[in-house]
Amino acid sequence: MAEAVRLVIWDLDETFWRGMLTEGGITEYLQAHHDIVLELAGRGIVSAICSRNDAAEVLPILAERGIERYFTFLSIDWGAKAARLQSMIASSGLRAESVMFIDDNAMNRAEAADMIPGLQVEDATFLPRLLNDKRFRGKDDRGLTRLAHYRQMAARNVDAARGGGLNEDFLRGCDIRVQIEHDVMAHADRAVELINRTNQLNYTKRRLPEDLEAARSQLAAEISSRYCQAGLVRVSDRYGDYGFAGFYVVRSVRERQERLVVRQELRHFCFSCRTLGMYVEQWTYQHLGRPGLKVAGEVLTDLRQERTIDWITLVAAPGEQAARQERVAPLIRIWGGCEAQALDVYLRAYAGQVQARGNFPAGGFLVRINSAPVALSTFTRSAAEFAAEAAALGLPIEDTAGDYMADVPPGTVFIFNFGLDAGRATRYRHRTHGWEVVLNPGANLHIDLTTATEAELRQLPVRGEAGGTGRLITISNHIKTHYESLGRLPKAERERDTRALIERVPPGCKLVILLNHAEVRGKDDLVRAAPAVAKHNQAMVEIARDYEWVATASFGDAIHDQAEIQIGGNHYERIVILRMARLLAETIRRLPGRRVQ
Repeated sequence: MAEAVRLVIWDLDETFWRGMLTEGGITEYLQAHHDIVLELAGRGIVSAICSRNDAAEVLPILAERGIERYFTFLSIDWGAKAARLQSMIASSGLRAESVMFIDDNAMNRAEAADMIPGLQVEDATFLPRLLNDKRFRGKDDRGLTRLAHYRQMAARNVDAARGGGLNEDFLRGCDIRVQIEHDVMAHADRAVELINRTNQLNYTKRRLPEDLEAARSQLAAEISSRYCQAGLVRVSDRYGDYGFAGFYVVRSVRERQERLVVRQELRHFCFSCRTLGMYVEQWTYQHLGRPGLKVAGEVLTDLRQERTIDWITLVAAPGEQAARQERVAPLIRIWGGCEAQALDVYLRAYAGQVQARGNFPAGGFLVRINSAPVALSTFTRSAAEFAAEAAALGLPIEDTAGDYMADVPPGTVFIFNFGLDAGRATRYRHRTHGWEVVLNPGANLHIDLTTATEAELRQLPVRGEAGGTGRLITISNHIKTHYESLGRLPKAERERDTRALIERVPPGCKLVILLNHAEVRGKDDLVRAAPAVAKHNQAMVEIARDYEWVATASFGDAIHDQAEIQIGGNHYERIVILRMARLLAETIRRLPGRRVQ
């Protein structure tokens, strides 16, 4: 069945009006056809003109009748129509199947249908039936926003043609600006529309339910995780504002269950053809750090093609300070807990590159690294000396040995969270080498593997896909043989190791210590004060005061309501992670780098 029509291309002589303009003139200006163009515009269906005439004669007539502004993509000359139609459809960014060409001339219609597969063609006798045809139901657009967008597009195309085509020099003169709105649910209907209605630049083609309420609900569920980043892409240039022309959802996923390394994957990536030719979709893809993307079906822009896009400027979304989107560091390295990968996604707007390491599953355990002694131990042991031990513990060597603060460019920012040191998680220290690790079987923070029996271990849930309980027991036996367990971290040791890490910050670099919120939601869904966290935070604040290149940033300042606190020690709603990224960017901007001694 024929598709819904989004663009009508009109012939003029003996079609839009009666008579031949250059052969006796217009014998009757058909008001009914004039009214059809107006009604189509109100339904969000755009009209264009492909006529063999002189533009200098046609345009004044259309202007006098007040209809000129309701047409876009005007092709009025004496060239062959089929080739011009091809160009017009390409410029519109639409598929031929959603375009109708209306012409009284049978040869013109036949040539167009032959050269443009899928194009819908009709003669002038169809016009009285057009508005009642189901292909022209459209969508209410009495504000004529769709027409305005296509007129902007047409104006750009005219200027580009004068400059020799849509080349990079032309694009650099367009003053293309992009805003990224992260408060997606405030504009949920537009996000749903982009997901369900875009095709040519919809890369994943994952659709939502057609029922709007169901679609909103599913979208909210998809983007609620703190490991997801979602954004609406608003585009404007010197020709006008194109509105929200794109939408994406990026989520953090592990490459393998046994690896700390996390990659970013696009779940939704879709753009309106309103901005086709600006390469906003490729700029956005590069801006997000080229996350993993499985392309479904055909798309108009190949994101794999190398292209330096220097004609698009990222500007602040409404309500943000303009400076907030400026780059604050060439590299940000995050070391922390469950928040590390979530922050990774949002901080990419502020740095040339972001690298994150957080707690991860391995060997049947949850490996926790958000501790100053654990971090210091990791940074001071080499991969060569720790390789055999990492294999025995089922740990990825590339993530558990080596100086995370080395080999970085000047201006690098380190964001560390030592929140584990506020609690009573059991640490293990190698009796010979002094290496420290924290391995929690299941969700149990306090079980001591040096004293736990095999029967007790068999009752524990096993994290990951690491060989099951048998491997957990094997690793536990290794810990019993080679490690001693440590109790609560003494304040003096915490301060000593935190200061030792601060002193490792290279010249020209900065450090921000991330503080967990001093309230925690329990499994009973009640939020309670966490005095130990508050004391730890205060200790970190006091230490940071002694170093000009060190600052603290608290999640407490990014939480506006207790409802944004999720179950767990430092688990928060996605909007909190976004606010925290903005707060960190502002903190980093004000912080001086460590002076060269």
